[in-house]
Amino acid sequence: MKALPLQLSNAIDRELASLHPDKIRNACFELTQRYANGQFIETQLHRQAYIAARLPATYGVTQDVFRRIGPFLKPVKSLLDLGTGVGSLAWAAADVMPRLKRVTLFDRDIELLRLGQHLTQNNLDPIQLAWCRDDIAKEEVFPTHDAVVLSYVLNELSFKEQIQVLQRAYGAADKFLILIEPGTPQGFEHILNARTLLTELGANVLAPCPHNGPCPLASAFKEGKDWCHFSVRIPRGKYHRRAKEGALPYEDEKYSYLVVSPHPQPHPKDRVIKAPIRKTGHVILDLCLEEGSIERQIISKSHGKQYTTARDIDWGDEWNDSSYLSPQE
Repeated sequence: MKALPLQLSNAIDRELASLHPDKIRNACFELTQRYANGQFIETQLHRQAYIAARLPATYGVTQDVFRRIGPFLKPVKSLLDLGTGVGSLAWAAADVMPRLKRVTLFDRDIELLRLGQHLTQNNLDPIQLAWCRDDIAKEEVFPTHDAVVLSYVLNELSFKEQIQVLQRAYGAADKFLILIEPGTPQGFEHILNARTLLTELGANVLAPCPHNGPCPLASAFKEGKDWCHFSVRIPRGKYHRRAKEGALPYEDEKYSYLVVSPHPQPHPKDRVIKAPIRKTGHVILDLCLEEGSIERQIISKSHGKQYTTARDIDWGDEWNDSSYLSPQE
């Protein structure tokens, strides 16, 4: 559980300090209702509500996704953030991309971009930030970057726009295209449709799937039984707690994601796709296997080192012990 960078947290505090808590709370409620109705940010108060209540979650999710693919991101020097909002993704990228030199941030809302610039105020130096007012649904060609990210964006586009944006984003990704959506059935549906399109274009899936084949959860999802998503625990800061009226100092944010590359990449062996069930003397793991199927494995104390590993594993982690050794004698 990682908090916002101190400089970003302080900048948010300064931005919201003059607002009465009730005003922020009411704006957060209104923004939540707008999201539920397929509407989005409209006023400056909505933008302030967003940085109070939603930015910590989107930052935390992005940071968690980046952490899972961290070794692949070390060579990345340039990043394109399509639908950036206030640019929290750049802060997460700075933590895990040691060679990052340039971030280009696209959004159609000029006031969100201005707020993002205000919050940043050279805190990410020496990374060069280019804030660009562009409607990504209308842009014909995106500039090529090492990595391209669409975070919480597909849900704001029509199906036709999703196809067009994904094709152009994939064409602009020299090394990686990263997609993040809410961990809801609708969010997973966007990810699943994108995965089908991108693999048809020749993309190589890097995460979370340990294979390039059809999603083994697709049929269960169509029947309304299951979907692929993950969770990260987000610490709540002062304004976050006030906006949400939350008693707990944290919240759990669910998300779905996809990472692909135009180049062949090594896959994880398997992926833990549900929260491990820890019982006395054994652990139950639900796994997506590199052979393209779903399997539940029960790891008991008699499996020795596998059991030790299973006790410490988290939802969403790679599981590299699925050779499933026989119980030790």
